[in-house]
Amino acid sequence: MAERIGDRMWSLQGEKVTLPVEITSARLTAAVFTTRTKDAASVLAGTPLRPFSLFGRAFSMIMCIHYDEFALKSYDEVGVGVLVRGPAGPPGLHLVDLPVTGAFTREAGQDFWGLPKWLMDAELRFSKMETDVVVRDRATEVMRASFRHGRLRLPFAVQAALPALSYLDHGAQAGKLLRGQVPMQLSGARLGRGAFRVRLTGDHPMAERMRALGMTRKPFLTVHADRLHGPLDEFTEVGSARQRVEG
Repeated sequence: MAERIGDRMWSLQGEKVTLPVEITSARLTAAVFTTRTKDAASVLAGTPLRPFSLFGRAFSMIMCIHYDEFALKSYDEVGVGVLVRGPAGPPGLHLVDLPVTGAFTREAGQDFWGLPKWLMDAELRFSKMETDVVVRDRATEVMRASFRHGRLRLPFAVQAALPALSYLDHGAQAGKLLRGQVPMQLSGARLGRGAFRVRLTGDHPMAERMRALGMTRKPFLTVHADRLHGPLDEFTEVGSARQRVEG
């Protein structure tokens, strides 16, 4: 487990990490879906969060990212999340699965930000118009998907910050509801509603959550960026989440 050694400073696997960490270069493909609010609520059971809904529909996202070398090393990750509301403040993205290909970033994600990172074996391939991914938990295939990039290419860079809410029952941040922001400085972005194909295998918990979050249907929106970069800072605690869950 990582150890906090100062303000925004952690010790992990014999290395010192100071926040914020600068994501220097990454590639991203994501798809946004709608699902029934009650199905999204079932995925959030055991957390102090509730789905954000509009006209009776909740929103979920799957994202595939390759990170070039930075403070948390170089690795691939696949995130499954749902747009949520906490006890206060604006809605944010809550990740329910975040498998990664690196042990260092797994521990950092769990302990620094309360993120549900676990080790996967993955095949992640970006081509000009398509992204393909396979996720395995040890020898068991969990999912494979193909994203067709949107046709609308933005001629300018996009700079934004995506609000995030995290809650984990283990690690250095166990039982704490955390709020922060995910950097979204995108270059070479393509938007649209490209084709999406997915195969979910068996009853793996990640596959079950993806089914519940509507990820077997056509996405509402697809996003691809040739480059993602920006600073990832600390998340801060929101009230006493453990009391709300146990109460």
